[in-house]
Amino acid sequence: MPSERAGGGDRVDVLLIFPPQTEARFFPYLSLPYLTGHLRRRGRRVHQADLNIGLVHDVLRHPQTLTAAVAARGGTGLDGWYRRAMADAVTRHAGEIRARVIERQAEEPHTPAAFDALRLARNAVELLVGDTLLTRTWRDLGQLDAAVREAAEAPPAGSGVAVERLHRHVVDLLTRCRPRVVGLSVAFFSQLAPALLIAAWVRRLRPGTHVCLGGQQVMLRHEDLAGLTGVRRTVDALCHTAGEEPLERWLDALDGSAARADVPGMTWLSPDGAARHSTRPVRLRFRDLGPPDFAGLPIHAYLSETTQLAIVSCVGCYWGRCAFCSYGNRSLPRGGYQQGTPAQLADAVESVVRDTGAELVAIADENTNLRLIARAMRLARARGVRVRFDVRARLEHSLLEPEFCRELADLGCAQIAIGYEGTSQRLLDLLDRGVRAADYQRIVDNLADAGITMRLSVMGHVLDETPAEFEESLRFLTDNQDRIGIDALELLIAEPGSRLARHPERFGLALDTSGPLTGNPELNYLGGRVGYPMAIGGGPARAEALDRLERVFRTVTPGRAGRLSPPSSTPGTGPREAELVGPHPWVCVVPAELDGVHDRIAIADLVRERFYALPRRDVAQRADGLLAARTARGRLLLGRLVGALAGRPHPGTTTEADVEYAGRPS
Repeated sequence: MPSERAGGGDRVDVLLIFPPQTEARFFPYLSLPYLTGHLRRRGRRVHQADLNIGLVHDVLRHPQTLTAAVAARGGTGLDGWYRRAMADAVTRHAGEIRARVIERQAEEPHTPAAFDALRLARNAVELLVGDTLLTRTWRDLGQLDAAVREAAEAPPAGSGVAVERLHRHVVDLLTRCRPRVVGLSVAFFSQLAPALLIAAWVRRLRPGTHVCLGGQQVMLRHEDLAGLTGVRRTVDALCHTAGEEPLERWLDALDGSAARADVPGMTWLSPDGAARHSTRPVRLRFRDLGPPDFAGLPIHAYLSETTQLAIVSCVGCYWGRCAFCSYGNRSLPRGGYQQGTPAQLADAVESVVRDTGAELVAIADENTNLRLIARAMRLARARGVRVRFDVRARLEHSLLEPEFCRELADLGCAQIAIGYEGTSQRLLDLLDRGVRAADYQRIVDNLADAGITMRLSVMGHVLDETPAEFEESLRFLTDNQDRIGIDALELLIAEPGSRLARHPERFGLALDTSGPLTGNPELNYLGGRVGYPMAIGGGPARAEALDRLERVFRTVTPGRAGRLSPPSSTPGTGPREAELVGPHPWVCVVPAELDGVHDRIAIADLVRERFYALPRRDVAQRADGLLAARTARGRLLLGRLVGALAGRPHPGTTTEADVEYAGRPS
């Protein structure tokens, strides 16, 4: 394989990098495998590297880095204690976590059911990267650019252990691959600063290497990025379209077999000249592409229970009109939306499953044409390929047919991810969602009856939503909470490129496009989507919209393995009462002097990142660390602790002498 030759020392044509920092750790993000597949089929040598999951593996192989990272952050209060306790827990269990995440070994029979190696791996990398350039949120692109340039000029270790480890990965890749071109795929705003830092390192370490940035964020912001000093100094080109044809033709130009003027989809940069845009249109269509190529990526070592990979069925969105969707709105011009054929998609499914053994295929479109996928999966079944799959779609009219929902389930559809903006038809029409709230209940019933899980992303701050409209939307969620999952809560954001941002007056919005950017730092990972601050005429202020989403969080208890659930919900079941409980090794008693509340015992579950409070009048900690009930209520509380998977019942009896409070955890 080309990637194997690259690792052996041959110079590669392209090194493709997916940079940190994002929560996209369940399977490889698709930009690299699709680019890699296309270029390899054109005879190019390509190496692809996912440094986002690479940092996870790095900290599991070198858990001592956590100790250094925590020491560098300092802190003597509860926060500092918690970070040290987390680092200690990861270090003590690093072997078990590596075995489960990287080596994919089954859990040992003696491992408590509560042990969750995938969660601890996630917690470990978050502890490593916390308070570094990799996880900062930014007021504007100018601030981001200045901070990256400063970090690039300094020794990597000066920016923290995580940045130093990332630098080592980049040095290793450049040494092994010696690439002609480095391509960085920037899908999420949180990756932008790390990507620019990597670009600066490449420019310094290998001055003759060409650097290109592409991906969703570059498509949205390439004009603004082209004006940044750091970008102009370190990046040769910004790819503002799908990257397959631009990279292919650029390599031809570097070979001398084509002119640079023949390269489409690029904004060419130089430190002291004006940015120049390619004038040649992209001619390669999605139907011309083959399946993704995952070779060289650690496909069995992502943070998911099973091996799951992804394909896409289209470029853009066949609906494309939802006013808040910058991705879908690019599909509105003629030719903007491109859809695969059933046979092409069946080829992709067959290739992925047969080549990798994937147990689940995610159709990672922003919005999938469900009937197209059904046709493709029928073809795959006829070829003997049987695999479960997930999709993303709207609550649209095709799901009103019970027979179609059952067919999707029979073909392997396990889950549909859906955006939920409430049940106000007035607002849905204003947003141009193209769905009917009156259909929602019937669709939920059809999917539940078919055994397909619905997972919702719930949007707040939906224009001028009234209190009555919010209450009705909340009521729909609570009425159906046993049959849905909730993945995320987020406030509406006016992203660049969306209809909201282009024509805010049509939606009753006033945008500030000259000041700081805004996102969802209270709700989403590293701020989530980033756009322009907005005021809504006659609508709720941002603080009120946040309060409404907090009510959703506190009120709705998802029943379909919801990732988002209130802290009071319990992940398991346990005895109704327990007399004596042994906390799991990753569950610590908070030192009383740090807790500051002297009539309780505070318990920290480092796997699930939850705190529990046990009144001392009802529960005490014995000298051996066990928790013992003093009262009938204490037995109930300890039973709930076991149900929350924070401990397990311990055989034995207690006496008054046994229950003397021991203070610090052992």
